[in-house]
Amino acid sequence: MDLYLHTVIYQIIADLEDASVHYIIYARYYFFGQQMFGYEPVYLNRNSVKDVSLSGDSLRCKMMLDAGNSEESFSVVIPFDFIREIKIVNSEIGTEQTLYWQGKTKEAGLFDTFKKGIRH
Repeated sequence: MDLYLHTVIYQIIADLEDASVHYIIYARYYFFGQQMFGYEPVYLNRNSVKDVSLSGDSLRCKMMLDAGNSEESFSVVIPFDFIREIKIVNSEIGTEQTLYWQGKTKEAGLFDTFKKGIRH
């Protein structure tokens, strides 16, 4: 179990309340029961996610097909073992930062920077 990955996942869930924060998870996720062959992006933000849950080995979410129609959604299951990279994008100030890369932070000191931004 990668505790840093779990910390990032919990922060993603907390940030779904903020419309200006977007996450991109590159993973071999399951979509309509089929696992993606390559590491494909999943875009998570307040307007794209209808429901989120955690299991012991994956992040599960209902993604909206159309942001204007919240009735239509599809399931995505992202196994923790198949997450390659997680990026955070702040649309208000136009920044993008890699938070997680194959089990390690990409830059020295990135965890401290990320930890300071965690809201309680």
